[in-house]
Amino acid sequence: MARVYQVPQHAFIWLMTGAVMASLPHFLTGPAWLPLFVITTQVWRILVQRGRLRMPAKITRAVVLVGAVAGTLYTYGTLLGPEAGIVLLVCTFNLKLLEMFKLRDAYVAIVLCYFVIATALLSRQDLLISLYVFAVLGVITAALIGINQPEANIRARQQLKYSLVLVLQAMPLMIFLFFVVPRVPPLWDLPIQKKGAKTGMSDSMAPGEVSSLSRSAALAFRVDFKGEPPPPEERYWRGLTYSWFDGTRWSQAVPNDLPQAEYMAYPGERNRDWYREVQRQQVGKKYNYQIILEPTRRRWLFALVTPFTEQRGIAFARDSRLINADPVRDVLAYRVESFTEMPRGENIPDWEKAFNLRLPEEGNGRTRSLAQRWRTEAGSDEAFIRKALSWFREEEFYYSLEPPLLTGQQIDDFLFRTRTGFCEHYASSFAFMLRSVGIPARIVAGYQGGELNPLGTHLLVRQYDAHAWVEAWLPGKGWQEFDPTAMVAPERVRLGLAAALEAQNDESFATFNDLVGISGLPLLKDFMSALDYAEFQWLKLVVDYDTDAQKGVLQKLLGDVSPMRIALLIGAGLGVVAAAMGLLLFWQSRSVPLNWWEKEYWALYKGLQKKGIPVSDDLGPLALARLATAHSATSQPAAKAWLRLYNDAAYRTAYQDKTTSGVALSSEDRRNRLKLRKFRKEMLRLI
Repeated sequence: MARVYQVPQHAFIWLMTGAVMASLPHFLTGPAWLPLFVITTQVWRILVQRGRLRMPAKITRAVVLVGAVAGTLYTYGTLLGPEAGIVLLVCTFNLKLLEMFKLRDAYVAIVLCYFVIATALLSRQDLLISLYVFAVLGVITAALIGINQPEANIRARQQLKYSLVLVLQAMPLMIFLFFVVPRVPPLWDLPIQKKGAKTGMSDSMAPGEVSSLSRSAALAFRVDFKGEPPPPEERYWRGLTYSWFDGTRWSQAVPNDLPQAEYMAYPGERNRDWYREVQRQQVGKKYNYQIILEPTRRRWLFALVTPFTEQRGIAFARDSRLINADPVRDVLAYRVESFTEMPRGENIPDWEKAFNLRLPEEGNGRTRSLAQRWRTEAGSDEAFIRKALSWFREEEFYYSLEPPLLTGQQIDDFLFRTRTGFCEHYASSFAFMLRSVGIPARIVAGYQGGELNPLGTHLLVRQYDAHAWVEAWLPGKGWQEFDPTAMVAPERVRLGLAAALEAQNDESFATFNDLVGISGLPLLKDFMSALDYAEFQWLKLVVDYDTDAQKGVLQKLLGDVSPMRIALLIGAGLGVVAAAMGLLLFWQSRSVPLNWWEKEYWALYKGLQKKGIPVSDDLGPLALARLATAHSATSQPAAKAWLRLYNDAAYRTAYQDKTTSGVALSSEDRRNRLKLRKFRKEMLRLI
């Protein structure tokens, strides 16, 4: 019977550690049974290594594999697709640990481990997961080094040190190739479904839904401005417009017979008359900024009013929004120019007016009667709007994260009974009043505000910044924005949600504090700001480094970008890295590795120099000890003890072969090293 390959213990430690670490990220995205499967196979393999169990028979491994396939099929309904494929890869990799009968099997297991940890980057590319992947690479490489050092007295810790050195040495070359090697689009798309991705705003809105979203402190997006950001009261991040009202719910909608060319314009297709008219009106205050949006699994993007971008795949919609060609499944960065004061839609077609005037024929009669009476008294649309907004400001309306439930005809119930609501309550009732008197109106949903990171220049917009406001169309002025919530709780716009709830003495202020939790503590808040700043820089420099960004870098380096110049740049870079590594290896080959007792000798040598005692290079350990006692008689006992231990370590035959730093020290060696260090420090302290 052939001898079964036994993984060296020092390598087995890193192999099993790397296997667990590589599988761990998939516990968060995979099925609930995956951790149990991995832990069972890991424990089984450890017991085999300890001699408690035998390697499972072929039929046993086949049964376990069939169970993993059946579990994957039950969970995903298919064995195809990235999610099912990743789960099967993790399972088969852990099963491979139970059939390492040859050295070749150990190599295969290590290669599979590299693949498993690489798949963690398919669902996330943030800074923390990237650092984690690099850490796992170091552990796996330590296992690879270990199986090539079968000696029993090798230290496992030293293998990790060698591994980290290799990873750090490869880092300059990796960074160089990342920035200069031409980037090509992927040959296929892997639409990974990310668990826990916040969907944020929905394509429809009913009372209570935005306030529910505001109970989350999850990040929605980051914004980096070129220059000063707008003041808080101008930070309205529009993402959706609700034009259809069925009596309870507002929804996104366009007329059924409206062609897409009349509603959206993509780059390269922006020669439509209505879009050219919008571009001609680019006047007033302009903001240039970049948004880094978290995955939403939705197509709509967020930006300040009247946004323009030339980024591929992003359309400009007629209602001044940005729409992505595909759902946002990964972090998406896009650069925008917004003209916040330019006129919008001064001349709109009749169908757009009619579409934004539609209301159910019946319902909310008290609101209709009140609005029509005010419109008659006001004499103009603008005077009516001022009257309605002043009513919200002067009457006893309240802003709350936990408004009471509405019954029956909801707008009447809110305006004349509860009078307590969140932004969607005020936006819905105000838009209804406008439409009931013949003023085209729609609700805009998105976010309002944003917290400035104190370490940088970017804003953080979170889910609890979700907000809804109203746009009304006025002859000669076009679409104008109005925020009835700001009339009730002006602190919401100027200072944020927490300040508004506190100013209203609302009970839900305690709920918001619970939402923020310990992250609001000063020390932890500073740490979170630093972590966010590092994450933001990582996203800008690495995750957002696409073909366009690379083209800009190459143009700065090469001027005219051509394949020949890129090839010469890559060749020159590889030559520089190779030369630097060669010089490093040459320098390392000139230095002789020191034993631990020799390191103690030089530590005493340098310690005496720091004390101002002249020391020549030709002094031996005995001369060093005498030199110390000559300057301080009280150091004589420590000097004698140090010299005795040094001679015992350096000149006994048992120590003569221990010259490499990779060999494990015996327990006696470690005790003597600690004693030698103690006597040296005592000797220097007494001088």
